[in-house]
Amino acid sequence: MLHTLLAVVAIGGVVAVLYSYALYPVVLFVVGSVAQGLRDVGFVFRKRDRRIDAGHTEAEPDWPPVAVVISAYNEETHIVSRIENLLALDYPADKLRAYIGSDGSRDRTAELMAQFKDEPRVVALPFEVNRGKASVLNDLVSRTVEPIVVFSDANTYFERSALKRLVARFQDPKVGGVTGELRLLGNASGDNQDSLYWRIEQFLKFFEARIGALLGANGAIYAIRRTLWQPLRPDTICDDFCVAMNVSAAGHRLVYEPKAWAEEDTPEQIGEEVKRRIRIGIGNFQALARHPQYLTRTSLATAFAYVSHKVLRWTAPHLLLLALAASVVLAVQQQSAGWAVYALAQATSYVLAWAGWRLTSRGVKLPTLVKLAAFLFALNWAFLVASWRFSTGRASGSWGRTSR
Repeated sequence: MLHTLLAVVAIGGVVAVLYSYALYPVVLFVVGSVAQGLRDVGFVFRKRDRRIDAGHTEAEPDWPPVAVVISAYNEETHIVSRIENLLALDYPADKLRAYIGSDGSRDRTAELMAQFKDEPRVVALPFEVNRGKASVLNDLVSRTVEPIVVFSDANTYFERSALKRLVARFQDPKVGGVTGELRLLGNASGDNQDSLYWRIEQFLKFFEARIGALLGANGAIYAIRRTLWQPLRPDTICDDFCVAMNVSAAGHRLVYEPKAWAEEDTPEQIGEEVKRRIRIGIGNFQALARHPQYLTRTSLATAFAYVSHKVLRWTAPHLLLLALAASVVLAVQQQSAGWAVYALAQATSYVLAWAGWRLTSRGVKLPTLVKLAAFLFALNWAFLVASWRFSTGRASGSWGRTSR
């Protein structure tokens, strides 16, 4: 019995991780293609909407008032250009207002925001006490009156027509939230550590949206109906994920609009990305523990995607370590060369990925696949550290600064 259990752990752990990273995208593509094909059949025989985004019209809509909400901390480098970017968007000036809060910034962020005090489209709120991003978002949203609330970051820049493309999706009354696309700009060295991984994530987001299973939102550019806003707990870390998933759990559609895009710089070093991923990872485990409704009160498609894309990814390093430990125990107990080779292959893979991570961190140029393996090691290391910090209570909703 014990031998069987150990074998299931040793093989199942690796299979579960391979499924999440390699097989799930294929399954999602097939399911998404079938779903689109059925919609096409419905269009041919019943003249129903052919596309999931069939709310678009050629006529210029009556654009609703929009509030853009940004919580900023120590953003003196970006805040002026970010506000100017918002004011230059292709959206009716009398329908756009930006609510920007400085969360007790220690640099010149609040001072620079004051330059726009005479601009009626900008509500600049220089909060003196640092409370954390979630608290500032709660405060800012409570001051809005516009029916559509758009969330973004201080170091992100919208393409000129992004707001219109984002808001246009709300013509469908079933849509409760819309997420746009974030395009990562290469750093000075041209070494974008997670570009391939990011493209895969965009692929998954596109097909998850196609089957009505979009998970969360991209914090750089997303919007919800104000009536669906639920105040965040002050220590919430992954605010964008929780805000969007609250919309989904309330029974409203989340959709993806890749034509509404924004730009943001990538981190200079993979070490910077690890710090960011650890913080996000803590927020992931926080959301998993606090919000079971993201699994129980969302659609079947969303629950399937949530487990396949998120939960298995977050727990991947734990599954792999358990699989390795079970393989070693089996190799010793059974005196089995097969289990010994299996355990050695796992351990060797992790050591090589770690070595690639170390070389990449030192700026060594490596082939794309090696860089991807290094990035995945760093990602899983971040999840492992994040789970430990979350379980031991070493987490808070305060800001964590990285170059991104």
